[in-house]
Amino acid sequence: MRPGPTLLLLGLGLGLGCFPSASTSRGAPAWPSGAPGGTPGLRLRFRPARPGLRPRVAPEDNVLPRDRGESGCRAAPPRPAQSAPRPNASGSPPGRPATRSDGRAAVGLCRFQQVKIVRGRAQGPALRRRKAEAPLGNSVLPRRAPQLQAWARLPTLHVPGASLPPNLSVFNVTVALSTPGAKALPGRDSDSISTGPVRSPRRAPLRDAGLTVNFSDELILNGAMSSDPDADAPVEGLRFSWYCTTNAGNFAGDQVTGTDQEVCHPDQVSLHWPWASGRVLRLSPETLRGDRVYYFRMVTQKGHKAVFSDKRVHVLRGPTPIALLSCIENCDRMLAVSRRFFLFLNCTSCGRRDVYSWSIFSASGKEVAFDWTRQTITGRNSAYLSVKAFAFQSFLEAQFWVSVYLRGWSGVTLEFRHSFIINRGPQVGACQVHPGEGIAMFTKFVVKCSHFEDKHHPLTYKITASDLGSAGDMALVKENTLGTILYWGTRATTPPSFLPVGSSAHHYALKISAQVYDSLGAFSRVTLSVPVWPPTDISSARTVWQQLLNVTTGPMSLLSTSLAGQHWLLASCLMNVVASVLGSMKTEQTLSDGKAHLREHLINQSFALPLRTLEEVGQVVMAIATLTQEPSEVTQVAQKRATVRLWQANQALQMYHREDKHFSSEQIEMVSAGILMSLSNLLKRATPHEAVEDPSYVVESLSDTILAHKVPGSEATVLRAPGLNMYVEKVAKWDVAQAFRKDKHGQNWFHAILNASRVPSLAANAPVSVVVCEFTHEPFPWLSYPESISTEVDGFRMTGATDNGTVVEIMPDTVEVYLTRKNLTRATFNLTVGPDREVAGSSKMTTGGFSLEVDSRGVREVLVHIVTEVTVLLTVLVYVGRHVTPTHLVATFLVPHDMPPLVTQSGLFDPACAVRVARVVCLPLSLLQVMAWHSQSPKYNISVVLQAPSFVLEPTDKLVRISVFSARCLDMYRSQSEWREDACMLGEKTTWDKVHCTCRDGGRPGRQLRNPTRVPLPMHYVMAKVTSVPNPVDLRWTVTPARQHNPVTLLAVLFIMLIYTVLASWALRRNEIDQLVRDCVVVLPDNDPYDSVCYLVTVFTGSRCGAGTTANVFVQLRGTEGTSDVHWLSHPHFGTLFRGSISTFLLTTKRDLGDIRSIRVWHSNEGKAPSWYLSRIKVENLFSGRIWLFMCRKWLSIDTTLNRTFHVLGPDDPVKRKDFFLIDLTYKLRTHHVWFSVFTGFVAKPFSRLQRLSCCLATLLSSLFCNSVFFNLHRHEQVASRDGRYVRAMMIAVESVLITIPVQVLITFFFSHSQKKPQVDLDEVVPQKQPLTLEDSGCWEERLCKWYACEAAKGGTSEDSEPTFKVSPGRPKASVQVATEAAHQPEKAETNTNVHNRNAEDTQDVPSGVPSSQQDPERRQTQPWLTLPQWSVYIAWFFVLTTCTVSSFFILFYGLTYSYDKSVEWLFASFCSFCESVFLVQPLKIILESGIRTNKPKYCKDLAWSTKHQYMEIRLQGMRMSPDEVQKLQEHIAHLRGSRMYQPLTEDEVRIFRRRKRIRRRAVLFVSYIVTHCIFLALLFLFIILLRHTDSFYYNKFILDRFSTDLAAVTKLEDIYKWLNLVLLPLFHNDQNPTFLPDSSSKILGLPRMRQVRAKPTGKTCPLAKRFMQNSMAGEIHCHPKYGADPEDTRNYSRFWSEVNKQAMDRNTDGFTYKPQGKTWVYYSYGLLETYGSGGYVFYFFPEQQQLNSTLRLRELQESSWLDEKTWAVIVELTTFNPDVSLFCSISVIFEVSQLGVVNASISTHAFSLAELHSESWAEIYLYVAILIFFLAYVVDEGYVITQERASYMKSVYNLLNFALKCIFTVLVTLFFRKYFLAAGMIQFYLSSPHDFIPFHAVSQVDHTMRIILAFLLFLTILKTLRP
Repeated sequence: MRPGPTLLLLGLGLGLGCFPSASTSRGAPAWPSGAPGGTPGLRLRFRPARPGLRPRVAPEDNVLPRDRGESGCRAAPPRPAQSAPRPNASGSPPGRPATRSDGRAAVGLCRFQQVKIVRGRAQGPALRRRKAEAPLGNSVLPRRAPQLQAWARLPTLHVPGASLPPNLSVFNVTVALSTPGAKALPGRDSDSISTGPVRSPRRAPLRDAGLTVNFSDELILNGAMSSDPDADAPVEGLRFSWYCTTNAGNFAGDQVTGTDQEVCHPDQVSLHWPWASGRVLRLSPETLRGDRVYYFRMVTQKGHKAVFSDKRVHVLRGPTPIALLSCIENCDRMLAVSRRFFLFLNCTSCGRRDVYSWSIFSASGKEVAFDWTRQTITGRNSAYLSVKAFAFQSFLEAQFWVSVYLRGWSGVTLEFRHSFIINRGPQVGACQVHPGEGIAMFTKFVVKCSHFEDKHHPLTYKITASDLGSAGDMALVKENTLGTILYWGTRATTPPSFLPVGSSAHHYALKISAQVYDSLGAFSRVTLSVPVWPPTDISSARTVWQQLLNVTTGPMSLLSTSLAGQHWLLASCLMNVVASVLGSMKTEQTLSDGKAHLREHLINQSFALPLRTLEEVGQVVMAIATLTQEPSEVTQVAQKRATVRLWQANQALQMYHREDKHFSSEQIEMVSAGILMSLSNLLKRATPHEAVEDPSYVVESLSDTILAHKVPGSEATVLRAPGLNMYVEKVAKWDVAQAFRKDKHGQNWFHAILNASRVPSLAANAPVSVVVCEFTHEPFPWLSYPESISTEVDGFRMTGATDNGTVVEIMPDTVEVYLTRKNLTRATFNLTVGPDREVAGSSKMTTGGFSLEVDSRGVREVLVHIVTEVTVLLTVLVYVGRHVTPTHLVATFLVPHDMPPLVTQSGLFDPACAVRVARVVCLPLSLLQVMAWHSQSPKYNISVVLQAPSFVLEPTDKLVRISVFSARCLDMYRSQSEWREDACMLGEKTTWDKVHCTCRDGGRPGRQLRNPTRVPLPMHYVMAKVTSVPNPVDLRWTVTPARQHNPVTLLAVLFIMLIYTVLASWALRRNEIDQLVRDCVVVLPDNDPYDSVCYLVTVFTGSRCGAGTTANVFVQLRGTEGTSDVHWLSHPHFGTLFRGSISTFLLTTKRDLGDIRSIRVWHSNEGKAPSWYLSRIKVENLFSGRIWLFMCRKWLSIDTTLNRTFHVLGPDDPVKRKDFFLIDLTYKLRTHHVWFSVFTGFVAKPFSRLQRLSCCLATLLSSLFCNSVFFNLHRHEQVASRDGRYVRAMMIAVESVLITIPVQVLITFFFSHSQKKPQVDLDEVVPQKQPLTLEDSGCWEERLCKWYACEAAKGGTSEDSEPTFKVSPGRPKASVQVATEAAHQPEKAETNTNVHNRNAEDTQDVPSGVPSSQQDPERRQTQPWLTLPQWSVYIAWFFVLTTCTVSSFFILFYGLTYSYDKSVEWLFASFCSFCESVFLVQPLKIILESGIRTNKPKYCKDLAWSTKHQYMEIRLQGMRMSPDEVQKLQEHIAHLRGSRMYQPLTEDEVRIFRRRKRIRRRAVLFVSYIVTHCIFLALLFLFIILLRHTDSFYYNKFILDRFSTDLAAVTKLEDIYKWLNLVLLPLFHNDQNPTFLPDSSSKILGLPRMRQVRAKPTGKTCPLAKRFMQNSMAGEIHCHPKYGADPEDTRNYSRFWSEVNKQAMDRNTDGFTYKPQGKTWVYYSYGLLETYGSGGYVFYFFPEQQQLNSTLRLRELQESSWLDEKTWAVIVELTTFNPDVSLFCSISVIFEVSQLGVVNASISTHAFSLAELHSESWAEIYLYVAILIFFLAYVVDEGYVITQERASYMKSVYNLLNFALKCIFTVLVTLFFRKYFLAAGMIQFYLSSPHDFIPFHAVSQVDHTMRIILAFLLFLTILKTLRP
């Protein structure tokens, strides 16, 4: 911040005394030129003013000269700043005297008359420091200079520091000066100046620029001089930070950059020095490494500003350490590769900061590549080097050097070497077993070995039969060969011998190991397998038992004689064989005692076996291990004897290690594993009533045996046996905390913390041994009952070795042990959770609860572990008792999923608890005491309620499990002690399956033993007692009520009833309208009044789309006796000829036309929709009753023809099946479809609209009721996905529709057949034999009335049949309506051939038309189909009412208990039921019926030609007219008929209409094309935006930059490994966030893989050099296989591309397996040279593991020659996902090998997104739906255009462009669905198999193709837009 200019303001208040010095030159700056922040050239200049004038400021450039002898003024003392008042008469400010009493001036001794401030060059503000003094110089020109020479000096104004305001300001300065004397003239002048403060730089100095110190000296860097000069307290508020680096370039200016590799101390994480924060840095001696230069920086901060100071420190080299390299194991000059190799660099003066580095060099001095991680136990950077057996197997038999570099912390580097010569052992041959299988104790086997060769003779053969089940398991031993030694000698063929029974788990296969030694001790090994069956397979148990006794007991038995003859191998082998046979025999009660005594006898006989060599010890151990495999058959005596024998064997092992300089630590571990297996068997034999302490002593002594050859820094030795595991590790004293931290070997976990000062007798680098034993079973059952032990028992011991060899017992300060609980099947119970509807605002809450009984006297705390995978925040409410009410609430906990619970209500108790882990609620003892006080009893009930945001829809017990328990930790020192609770306490990480115990040292002094091998130090044992709270009760009915109230179903039922009420009122009105318009005959206005014959013409318009017409339709009848006039089928008061209509017209003629032969029909092609589809026509002579039928089925349109003539059809003329099917289907959809018939034009009696509507209501409510029943049946089913729920709802809907069909049929039957009267069929309508004769006089209206009167007279006297005359509404009064009921059935005619019949079914459903004649009632014959009584309609209404009432009740009963989501599902199912019933079930039923009827040949008489009603109404228009009026009407009609209107259109008119239609169609198409094109273009742009191509581009670029690093440098096969190690592996392995790319949110999906495509080995040979010397490149290309031309290799290989030999089982090697190309997800990889499939030899990467794992596996590939001259391509594939932008990215890095051997590297990345319809926003879903609908409409439209234009379609370029657009659009939609379903299957595969390669590349390629198609489609669309 720059403070404001306040310089002159201070001058006003402080006073001004300025006597210029004579030495001050004119123009000198007012501030010293060197003053920081000063403004150069700032000065005051004055000039005299004329008397009587107001002083004024001189111009800026007006500088008056002054004499060199000018006088000066002495400044007065300063005063506080004040505002500048107006001056008084004396020239002094008011309130101040001008002069003092002595006559001297009050301000100064001289008077200035004018002031001028000159700023110099810059016109900006004057800058000054915040605390610096601001001198202001003034040039003075006095009037009487001689009098002032004595006072001549430079007047200066001093401004005190920190007195100016911190802002930018402008000040006006007024200076009034006076001189003493009477003649003095007052001087006054003013000027302005702007000032701004500038802070002084802070100081952070470090004394001296460089410093050199000794390694053993203390280093002090003093920054005490750091301060802020502008502050009042210069040191206050300063913050100091120190940085140190070994590279001065990291301190670039004020920036600190660098890596953790250039730090000064190994414990530095960055360049920041974390151990200092003050002004002084003090480093103790030997803190920094010697012989190195360090660069320190001290950064001083205050606020947001900082300064720094650097220091260079040179630390000199320290003293040279004293070290000696010695060999521990395998120390001969000839190193046997089959044994471990052990070296030790003994450095007495080294510390933990010294660095060791081991290397191997050949004799030539070149370093040899070696896998230090996998082939060594100690690694490369330790003082010890332990190389595993066979690690040097690949080395040549030559001389090598092992070199160790010791880089001391003092700066001294030493090198030590150890030379050796490799002895690889005999060359591997082959061994065979004869016979290939056999029976134990019956078959003798011979092992024969051959082809073993070595130069070190003689060869020794060791044949061992081993069973891994009895030999134990070891982590550091690759293959355990401990077993029964069958032979050990120099012969290649073994003598015949028995073999033990094989392992039953491996089909009785027995492993035989043949080790062939040379004379120097190196051996080669071959492994065989032979089935050895138990003898009980061929003999009875009694026979086998007797044979065992004969072999083992008695003085002449084979075992006795072998022991007597000192054939130790034979005796031990016999013991193992007999023990294996005993183990294979089934337990029989009669033989159990005998078997136990036989085992005891054999254990006693084992004492006769010697323990002199390691092999003899192993035989004894194997005998004990096999004899104790069945604990139930081991007696107590045998147990004690076996324990003693194991103790002896262990002591023999220790003696062997001490005395034999050629000892084998690997063999010692094998034998130790056998001892541990035996001890595990003996511990199983322990019972609560027998105290057997000896096995524990053997366990403790066995740990000493293993520790004898352990060294600090080596991997932990792990020995495993059933029920007993041992972990042994030796570390340096300073690394005790790291013991067992590298790997978690067992189920339990151990961690110790040791204070080094606690054991002062041990040196800092003294070895500390840590032993941990895990006991699955209780090792001391006599101390406590087994049921009280709930966890495994851990024993641990820590000892240290002093310099003189004394072993000191160490008790760590803190030991943390995690103990695994046993019997977890009943440790948890399932808790029911569900939506809570009772709490206000809890519609989004999930609740569950349980209660339990607690006895506070026996527990310290109660732990409630909530086991769930749901990650929502839980709220746990604790109540006293079983009442879940606010008055009983005592505690509330917030339980997150990733942190310990938080107590939110703890006013009554102390919430402190030992256990603090996520999801574990601890009820401390204080809370239990509070609840006991509330209950007035130590035993009380607790209710626990869980609340969380909603995560379930229905109550379920599948998501949450609860474990309620209390735990205590117990410890014991020595096995004879008792379990106690004072040393160990419960740890904070205790959960339901593991107990965390923390043990602290009680201060007991450790023991010291001089001879630790004889008396082992005891162990500390830890276990836990876990008590599960009994009988927890789930409060599902209290906390989670089963009944929830949801109004969705109620609202749905009310809505349905409301709709029914509205439609019912409409139906009643329509019934009245139907009564009025039912079968109303349209009397044509153009009928000639003088015509005499009436015809009824019934026109059936088709039901096709657009079948109705708006044009004027004309007809003309043609008969045998004449032709009728042209009639216009129209009426001003009736709408006719609409789609699906049946219109009846009354047409008159002058005379009877005779037999009608044809009818001519045309229309005028006028109106909006003139096209007309005519289905059929019926013509009836009203007076004669004759009927003629015409089948038309033609379009009358401008596109076809407007004028057609149709000929009459006979009754037996056939009808096309298609026409009959369509006519019948249309008719039944209008009449038989319950839902459609409600809204049809006319409804026939007796099934009215209201009845049909009521039937629909009953059907709908019954289907809703069925849905409710099905949903109630499936209420416990949980469907995870929303799609699954909707599919289930649709299935329920289908079932409901099928069930409700009988309800609909029953109600429809009663309604349609009640009150039904007999119908009259058309086949019964015949003309009279003697036609009715009427008077010829009068018009047709009079004749029609007379005809009706005659018909009525014949019909009887019924009121209904009498003619009635009514005045029609809206008609003239003269209009008459004549109605009669056709209640009579005339006789059939014998000669009329034009009478057509209907089928029986149509006759029953549709009444016949008007009868042509009237006969006697006696002759009428009625044929009713089925007529129900009239009261049957009440039964139908009863069924409707009952169905609706019952269905509504149960719908509400079930529906109110549904949740909101379930109600929505029910509503969806109900909607599906409605749609399926209306649009699927009933139409399918009608289609099926019509199809069945169409199956047989159909004729014209089978169609429905009759009218729908029994009543015919003919409304006669007009009034009674006079003859003149009739004549005028006749003339007008004749004039109309003679007009052009009644004439068909001419050809020219038709051509004009066609041209108009074509123009109109083109215009409509053009507009529609423009609109659709714009919509399509907008949808394309929205779709492109939705795909987020911009994000894809940047994400693609980001991935490409990451993976393309150093890719261009790969030109050889060896470079591929370098790129993989240096670039790819750091990207795959992110330690801070595994499976994510470093510094990115991109997650690696599945496993990345690398696959190789290679050529198949062939016999292809290259030409000789002399043949291609001139063209070597062509020959080189010819020698290499070519991809595509040569076959690809698909076989499986072992390492080094060797063919797999299935019979060779001598070693287990990792091979190269070919994975073929998948058939489900096919994709291709496109390289620079070729295109490759998805198959190949696969290598997977594991991002979750450490990078070292991948490095070693890649090195193994490289050593196995995975890449060679047959390699075509190497492809690295993976897929990443970035959740921030929801983008996937498929990555393919392809290395292709050309035929010249050059590697071409390329990378392909493609970022894409997936459309997840269930998670997309509604806008995106609407967009997808719009695109799909538009696509369908687009295709239909184009298909219509093609059908319209046909051949001419291909002649238009515009049409071809449209067709291309449609085709590309179709491909795009297809690819979109392909991508969606492909991605859905891929994601499902990823969720089920996340640890597999996920081939998202298939989706990527589809997306890539889709983008190309989309781009091309957009290009064509824009091109179409730009088309002129």
